[in-house]
Amino acid sequence: MTPLRELDLPEDAGCGVLRAHSEVTCLDGDEELVAAIVAEADDLGSLSDELHYAGKTWAEQYHLDRGRANVLRALDLPADAVVLEVGAGCGAITRHLGERVAAVDAVEPVAARAGVAARRTADLPGVRVFVGLTDDVPDEPAYDLVFVIGVLEYVGGGAKSDDPYQRFLESLRRRLKPGGALVLAIENQFGVKYLAGGPEDHSGKRWDGVRGYPDGAPARTFARRPLERLLERSGYRVDGVYGCFPDYKITRAVFADPLVERHPELVRGVPRFPSPDWGHEEPRPVDEEQLWGELVTAGLAEQTWNSFLVVAGADEQSPGLWPGDRLGVYFNTERARRWCTRAEVLDGRIRRSPLVAQVPDEVSVRGYEEPVLTGRPMLSVLTDEPWRAEELLRGWRDVLHRETGAGSAIWDLVPHNVVVTDGGPRAIDLEWQVDGVTAAEVEERGLLLTADQLARDGWSGAGSHTTVRDLAGWLGVLLGHAPDYVDRAAEREARFQAVRICGASSGAGLRREQDYLRAAWRTRLGEVVVGR
Repeated sequence: MTPLRELDLPEDAGCGVLRAHSEVTCLDGDEELVAAIVAEADDLGSLSDELHYAGKTWAEQYHLDRGRANVLRALDLPADAVVLEVGAGCGAITRHLGERVAAVDAVEPVAARAGVAARRTADLPGVRVFVGLTDDVPDEPAYDLVFVIGVLEYVGGGAKSDDPYQRFLESLRRRLKPGGALVLAIENQFGVKYLAGGPEDHSGKRWDGVRGYPDGAPARTFARRPLERLLERSGYRVDGVYGCFPDYKITRAVFADPLVERHPELVRGVPRFPSPDWGHEEPRPVDEEQLWGELVTAGLAEQTWNSFLVVAGADEQSPGLWPGDRLGVYFNTERARRWCTRAEVLDGRIRRSPLVAQVPDEVSVRGYEEPVLTGRPMLSVLTDEPWRAEELLRGWRDVLHRETGAGSAIWDLVPHNVVVTDGGPRAIDLEWQVDGVTAAEVEERGLLLTADQLARDGWSGAGSHTTVRDLAGWLGVLLGHAPDYVDRAAEREARFQAVRICGASSGAGLRREQDYLRAAWRTRLGEVVVGR
């Protein structure tokens, strides 16, 4: 029992009410729809397919996308922890915490959002949601961990002075037990996305934060060293500052500083660019991917992560949320719950594991370890050196046939997952297992997907008026396949992607999705390749 739970409070919509009215009125307009989605859902879990696929607009995704919890999935949270979450929103992070730790006190100033969070966590006995502000929480050391995810930037109302932010952080430290820690996530004022001209998430203006918000803004982000100094002045010991891509909101990857020196190829290659401009999509004036590569090479990566995840201790004890041998973590949570995966980067190797226990089926994902390879992705080489197409594709086929005898985990052994090293081509990221698949079928799949990607890249090896079908057929001829393989490969790919999205190998939903993907492939194959 925490001091907060001991208060005699009125109840409203499943929440304890600390204050009836708050000056904080942060609403994005979708709370009512999100509330209705949550109310109708059978699966409220942090990996729920129902909620994940229900989010269509950015505002809905922010509350419902399963990737919202990835920033904390990167940490080892103690199962017996008692935690305070400040700024619970509609409960995306709250739900994950409630599934992982012993007790969660979640505080949210906006009653409409707090009610959704309460409904989403109603089946978790360890979670209690409150409407109010941090100042309403008893000023006592009651918590092992305090989570402030996407909140610090707002507490000063965009003030340039550090004073309101420091007072806020000091107040949280007083509520931590000895040995406790603050977990903070926030955008980087000088993140590569912003340096490349992506609109500032809070103001929507290009290079606004980079220029120090010259016209003022509703929120303020921080560069790395000023953020560390702010925490130190507030009485914390900074245990770790980690980089998030594309950001802390819907996180795909979390990196530790040593990864840059030990495996810079992963730091360059794992993030997907351009980073999304949530709600402000417009052309990027600078090539973010190219800029990121230059920043990594120049030794500036640690200063220009898009977002920071910070673990800061209340005293000299360490909570051990990030093991010393962990260099990074990245996730694939864009597919059905059954197939979501986590990859942990250790020194020299990557440990992959499914987030959900697998059951015997036609399709599954596997847990395994593989070495970190130094080299260039085969598709990058093929894009830059189209005259090597036959040589590279034959090298890939040789790898495929060597791996076929090792079991059924060859479905993803396509050129996308081949690295050209000094010792020749090597396969990576072979997580999918598809029962009964043959090397010939994987070969056809690889040729189809390669044609699709080369067409997206505007491959200079394609002639004028070449369609994607023509390109796929031509690549097939290089390896002795008659062009009619394309339709077989597209049909198999439509089925596999339908299974990947639906999380089932049968049923009406699968058939609908497969029909849609089959039609999409027909359209795609007829499109003309536009060269660079």
